[in-house]
Amino acid sequence: MIVRHFATSTPLCRRILLAGLATGLVACDGGTDNPAHQAASAAPTTVIADKRWLDMHDPTPPEQWLASREAARDLGRSAATVASFGNLLARAHRHYTETPRMIANRAAQIEEMLRARGIDESARLVIEGLVGAGSDERRRGFGEAGQHYFNIRMTGASRDQALQALARTAAETPR
Repeated sequence: MIVRHFATSTPLCRRILLAGLATGLVACDGGTDNPAHQAASAAPTTVIADKRWLDMHDPTPPEQWLASREAARDLGRSAATVASFGNLLARAHRHYTETPRMIANRAAQIEEMLRARGIDESARLVIEGLVGAGSDERRRGFGEAGQHYFNIRMTGASRDQALQALARTAAETPR
């Protein structure tokens, strides 16, 4: 059937049919004899770990995203570090008004902002620090606290100094 259609088709249709056939053959190649294909298939995938943030419609759990970013490779939902981030985000949510997803996004943003200024501080450390600094049981905004933390760090303050200053400010601020 294809051969009969090929013989009676126009030159343009023949080219399209040949291109489709070539594409199909390449797609069907299992790659078992191709070392480049073997290397590519052996490389870990980083679909989750490479995301810069989670938008509101992204089904990726924030704890899985943060753990995957930290590991620089995608981790399954049952990984121990995913559970660890889940617990940390739950603690942060008890102290701050944002959802765990928003807290995760803000922590990753602060991590990137600090890294751009030569400060290596992971999203995990940012969340842990801000949870400690905001532990007066009054819920406030994580994004606001994170921005204050970043601003204090940019004055040359160490991590500990910035967190202490943030804790003092939180204790003095009526809510």
